[in-house]
Amino acid sequence: MNSTVTVLASSLRVCALTAIGCLAVAFAQQQEKYKHPAADPNHDLTAKEFFTDLGANFKGLVSVESVAPVLVGGAAYSIATIPEQRIQAHFAPGDVWGRWSTPGEYIGHPFVLGGISATMFAFSRKSEDRRFRSLSYALVQGMFMSAAIVEPTKLAVRRWRPDNNNRASFPSGHSTESFMFATVFAEHYGWKVAVPAYAIASYVAMTRLEERKHHITDVVAGAAIGYLVGHTLSRRMRNGPAKKATWQIYPSGLGFVGAVSIQLP
Repeated sequence: MNSTVTVLASSLRVCALTAIGCLAVAFAQQQEKYKHPAADPNHDLTAKEFFTDLGANFKGLVSVESVAPVLVGGAAYSIATIPEQRIQAHFAPGDVWGRWSTPGEYIGHPFVLGGISATMFAFSRKSEDRRFRSLSYALVQGMFMSAAIVEPTKLAVRRWRPDNNNRASFPSGHSTESFMFATVFAEHYGWKVAVPAYAIASYVAMTRLEERKHHITDVVAGAAIGYLVGHTLSRRMRNGPAKKATWQIYPSGLGFVGAVSIQLP
């Protein structure tokens, strides 16, 4: 019994630290106006714009605003390595939580979250609510980005799952998508939505341990990736597409002077 409590406490501690790190941003988040064209009810989004934005969002991951999330994610990953073997041994018998873990498999499944985001996006195109339009657009973009990051990483790392079923353990796709969803909701609607959103995401991550589909470091890495993607999407939806370069020409005492400015993501 004491072993069970110790392992559960260790698992909860790591997931809680990850979620609290994400929540810190949500509590400090100031709701800003959404300047992205996709959030404008009068704007007709085209397929070309969608994929152009998708490419720009990938570029947006490489930003000074990504430094802090990467450092926090790396620290959480390092902490998670400490109890990993003990947690894995605890869940080795399988079905430790019984029916309590079953919903997590479906709540965080990419097909389920993909369907939810696509449905919200379809409804948002008829909505006058800029925030809702921004949210749904970010979620759809996030599903593409998460898959494009997670699946190649799984193929490259080829880590065995705890149940030895296959070598697609790192990182956890369920955790990535769940934390991406939670972050986008948190940054669009603030801490009142962030608290339940991150709680659900943490529950999904924990159930992946109980189902023996992932190691604790897999779910922490997935949560960090999901947060980074969600934060990048939300930031760009508030700021609008960045202009690569602008130029001006204005008169001076000697004739005309030109100026060029370059804006990084």
